[in-house]
Amino acid sequence: MCFSAEASFTASALLISTGLYCLRTAKAKTRMYLPFAAIPLVFGIQQALEGFVWIGTNSDSKNLVQLSSLGFLFFSHCFWLFWTPMSVSLIEEDASIKNICRFAAVIGVIFGTLLYIPFLINEQWFSVATQYGSIKYQTILIFDAFMPRNMSRLIYACITVIPLLIASEAKLKVLGGLLFCSFAFSYIVFEYAFVSIWCFWAALLSVYIGYITYCLSKQEIKSVL
Repeated sequence: MCFSAEASFTASALLISTGLYCLRTAKAKTRMYLPFAAIPLVFGIQQALEGFVWIGTNSDSKNLVQLSSLGFLFFSHCFWLFWTPMSVSLIEEDASIKNICRFAAVIGVIFGTLLYIPFLINEQWFSVATQYGSIKYQTILIFDAFMPRNMSRLIYACITVIPLLIASEAKLKVLGGLLFCSFAFSYIVFEYAFVSIWCFWAALLSVYIGYITYCLSKQEIKSVL
């Protein structure tokens, strides 16, 4: 989370617990839901990593800050770009929508790799600071030479949010709409720490997946009855 180590680890515990419930429930229904059900769990890991960023920052431990930041940035700049559309494609039944999600996943792999790999090659391409009680990830992106940073953020949002918005399942559309609103809110109000803030809201919203999987289990019960 973006406010303190304690808040990050508290959020992590909540998300990991939710994710484990989602995985157990999805496994009982169909394995195709497992990647989607794993989203809260992965967000929990990401928030725990930011907790270590806070600890490293507060203790002036550069190695801890660097390693935990690289872990956090892997999820924020690479992982979600392919995992989100891929997980939606696995549970989508409409062939045309499924193909769009698959295409988004491929673009996400390419875009995410180009975003993240430079951080591993040159540690000077990212740094961490605190501003107004939030973690600020200062990054240099390979696309900065070709397009404004706002365009990169818009492409990122399209890859991760559009598959949810176009999904056949209404609950996924709701989640997509909430994520888009959190994107806009984070950019307008917390632009100085956009990456950390939007990841926090997205992580919090992923608890909604617990409700989606709960409804999934109820549907299974009804089908048996």
